[in-house]
Amino acid sequence: MNLPTQLRSRFLIFDFRVPIYRSATPLQRRDPRRLSSTNRKSKIGNRQSVAILILSSLLLAGCISNNGEPEDNPLSSAQIEMCLSRTRPPQQFGFSIFAVEGGVAYAGRGRLHPNHFTSAEMLEENIPVIRMRGRSKRNTMTVLVDTSSPVSWMEFSTSQDFNAYFMGINDNVIPYRGNYNTGGIKAFASVVTQVRIDNLFIENIPFYIRMSQGSLGPLARGIHKPEIDAIVGYDNLRSFEYVQFDLQDNTISFSASQPYTPNPDILLDVAKIVKAPGYGLAIEGKLDDQPIPLILDFAGDFSLARGDIKVATTRLLQMGHISLRDVPTLVLPTHVAPPRVGRKLLTPYLITICNNEGVVYFEKLMENVESEEESVE
Repeated sequence: MNLPTQLRSRFLIFDFRVPIYRSATPLQRRDPRRLSSTNRKSKIGNRQSVAILILSSLLLAGCISNNGEPEDNPLSSAQIEMCLSRTRPPQQFGFSIFAVEGGVAYAGRGRLHPNHFTSAEMLEENIPVIRMRGRSKRNTMTVLVDTSSPVSWMEFSTSQDFNAYFMGINDNVIPYRGNYNTGGIKAFASVVTQVRIDNLFIENIPFYIRMSQGSLGPLARGIHKPEIDAIVGYDNLRSFEYVQFDLQDNTISFSASQPYTPNPDILLDVAKIVKAPGYGLAIEGKLDDQPIPLILDFAGDFSLARGDIKVATTRLLQMGHISLRDVPTLVLPTHVAPPRVGRKLLTPYLITICNNEGVVYFEKLMENVESEEESVE
């Protein structure tokens, strides 16, 4: 099979280091199993200097609402203003920033160490949630790997634990200006100087900090167990040579620089990655024979969701050249959003996203191959 020509492009690396609430004493680190609301109160109460002045009204952050969902505790306008009062010019770090309507924006992604590779275990079956940590092993967070999200997100108290730095220049900070649903909570661009997935390092990784404590709201995609601290979106996933999802084996593999070679004996299709401005990973596809970009949504607990028409079943879905008929379909809240293929359809495949090549490989899972061989015998 002739595969598409490998495309490579250069991207800017960001290291905007504007501290968020540095106290005179070290912050209490999170337990990997997530702090209880009582521990969060204690952690806030132990902070010194400006952190105490700003966060004294947030002692109830992280409470659980009556319906079992984490409760949002948005920062007030005054608290947000205080948070954003200390910024450094990104130019001093050698990074790019450009003017947009209403202010400034940035472009770039985290820096990877060459030849690093890891395979991370999902914390819940078939749900792409993994553990990541900071420089210290004690500093951990629960992260949703969401290919459908155009950018990466972090809960406010987690950003403090990971010593995030807000980005900005000349009193211009960088708010999130996209159409993604943040639950009406403001979010601002920041950088964490280092995170690790096992022994794979990501330096200067950007996140939008959602300015509420205790919850990521709708960004967590309805996943409450485990509770989500941060989301790695497609902006950062594009940094990798490849990212591979095996939802049946409950693993996500990350390669910093080594390319991926599919097994021709189990390769089902090679789908081209296409642009979907304001959205995450999209591939060429068709709905009822009509060409349309398809968002690959491993975090979505459904088969297919579309907003162009209201139907319970889609007659024909084509992901690349893979055809599926009579697909159960949910309705997206906006008719202009691209359709999403959820994990109920993606689970049967070994899916490898090769960003530099601009393709997504769909392969048979080995257990399915073995089952087929046994049935033949």
